[in-house]
Amino acid sequence: MCQIALYTTVHPGTLPFLAEWYESLRLQTASEFELWIGIDNLDIQEARQAMGARLGANWVQAEPEDTPAQVRERAWRELIPHADAVIMVDADDVMHPRRIEHAREHISGCDIGACGMKLVDEEGNSIGQAMPPPEYNTPEDILPHHNIFGLTNTVCRAKFLKDSLPLSEDITLIDWYLATQAWLMGVDLSLDRTVRMSYRQHGGSTLSLLPPFTTENVRRTSEAVVDHFSAVACSLPSKPHPERLSAFRKAYEDVRQFKKQVLDNDERLEEYTSALNQRPPLLLWWGCVAYPELDHFWNKPATE
Repeated sequence: MCQIALYTTVHPGTLPFLAEWYESLRLQTASEFELWIGIDNLDIQEARQAMGARLGANWVQAEPEDTPAQVRERAWRELIPHADAVIMVDADDVMHPRRIEHAREHISGCDIGACGMKLVDEEGNSIGQAMPPPEYNTPEDILPHHNIFGLTNTVCRAKFLKDSLPLSEDITLIDWYLATQAWLMGVDLSLDRTVRMSYRQHGGSTLSLLPPFTTENVRRTSEAVVDHFSAVACSLPSKPHPERLSAFRKAYEDVRQFKKQVLDNDERLEEYTSALNQRPPLLLWWGCVAYPELDHFWNKPATE
């Protein structure tokens, strides 16, 4: 039988949500998995107290100077020898009861699989939105411009994870980086739109998916996207899939033009942000950057 590891990272920002996360873990229909927890800037007792349970798990303590990438790599290196596949989940989100059962089924037919997510607010109430949008049905509809393969809704084969290490310590968009590398290598990625996670939007979230956006939101998010494309471009696979490599280069050029024509022009950035707030949100990670229907903002010269 496939050996399944369930992995999450806990840190001070997850503390308010750990009790609800633990309850979703307790309600899983599947029980044959091994739990691994990367713990960053907390001690185990603090995490257990927040969960309200003396949870049995493989705890991997981060070093004081570890970056987010190093925290996860440290834990992944320990769990990989003990697993055939790894289910990723964020500790501030909520698993639906069949999440682990479904992930086990999903990974039997692919190398990396992602499930759909329902958006909820800080208290866990539904916002009435789901990811991905209805028109995005395959990985090819989403990558490389945006992402749906997160560290909260993905299952991957341990071999792929092992082959992806080491990570550069300064990689920040770890999930998108791994998914893009896998996609470029021709790895079998699969998207199941069935909602298996509640994805929480709260003040500590890395990324805001819903309007209203501010110019600072757009600038900060866009700079992270520029850094992501640069990181991937600097570490391309040795034998990338030719058509996907061309698509990546085209997407990277779009991002560079977006930076030049929008981010580096305060007036244009204000106009773009205003136009973005009048459009339906693109419910994919990094969907507010270079919004497809607003491409006239970066495909024409900036006004002098």
